[in-house]
Amino acid sequence: MKSRREHILLVENNAAISDRIARQALRPLGYQVDIVLHASAALQEIGRLQPDLVIADLNLPGLSGKDLLVAVQSQGYEIPFIVLAAETKEGDILQAFRLGAADFLSWPAQETEIVAAVERVLKQVRVRQERQALINQLSHLNQALEKQINDLTTLINAGKAITSLTDPKQLIQTALENCVLLSNAQRGMVILRAERGQTYFLRAALHFPEDIKPMLNKAWDDGISTLVAESGEPLSIHGEPLKPFVLSKYGQAALILPLKVKNEILGMFILLRKQAQPFDTHSQSLAEAIVDYTAIALVNLQLIHTVEKRFLQSYQSQQAQKLKSQLLSIEEKLKLAQTALSDLLAEEGPLLTTRQRQGLLDIRTYLLQIQEVHRSLEPP
Repeated sequence: MKSRREHILLVENNAAISDRIARQALRPLGYQVDIVLHASAALQEIGRLQPDLVIADLNLPGLSGKDLLVAVQSQGYEIPFIVLAAETKEGDILQAFRLGAADFLSWPAQETEIVAAVERVLKQVRVRQERQALINQLSHLNQALEKQINDLTTLINAGKAITSLTDPKQLIQTALENCVLLSNAQRGMVILRAERGQTYFLRAALHFPEDIKPMLNKAWDDGISTLVAESGEPLSIHGEPLKPFVLSKYGQAALILPLKVKNEILGMFILLRKQAQPFDTHSQSLAEAIVDYTAIALVNLQLIHTVEKRFLQSYQSQQAQKLKSQLLSIEEKLKLAQTALSDLLAEEGPLLTTRQRQGLLDIRTYLLQIQEVHRSLEPP
């Protein structure tokens, strides 16, 4: 069955033949038939009309039907030809076949013969067109599949890179670069909420004009991101609805994605396109995946920081206990030394010379000083 009204160009200078083929045989069946009288006019019409089929009389004035066939093929047109000739011109018909004609009509011909020849040729054309359409469709599907595979590969590699980073600044910058790449955006920025409060600060910007640099690490309010923060849902906006907002200075299409940990909004990724081309579902899904990776990485960094802090506190506590134990041991030894020295002075004092006795008294004084210093170092 025909999916559209097929177009036939008839090249014939005999009015009776043209009437039989066009008006009586083909047009009643729904074919669109245009008639020209000679080959030079046919060449112009073929370029303009791009017909599905050409029916040409071999015995045309000036350029013959064979000449027309050669000229059309030399110009790169892939249009099937049916040649029209008297039965007595078998040699011309064979030559036309060698030149690439698809079929022939031996004149005079009945309407049924005309229709049968046209249907034979156009059936081949339809099959070829359907096959080419399938090839084109398969090619588009393969390209789409290849792009999706490349996008997924990029997404997986980006996820690995983001979640392995331990520097928050580098983490945010890497995530932003991948967001812009996978969403086919031209620009991107990240705003993060202060630890205490509702103010957002511009922490990263990619592919922006130089006038954005003085705004880095300063409070940011574009009039629309706060709405996304309140809803907690992504927002895609382009064209006229974006114009009242600051973001329209940098692009005509925006995708704003909240950076969430559980139900807490930490910030937003803002992606921009210079043209008013909305972000499709696929691009948005890839960008959202990057933002999710970023949230996971930030949670991991927080957990690592908590573990490190607890480990340090535990280590310091252990060291303090060890020091306290050492100091107590020194305290006991100081007391024993003082007791031994006092006993020595009491028992052997009369036998000691003045110099010896003074030396032992000096030692006892030193021990008392050491004990005072030791007490000042003792942890609480």
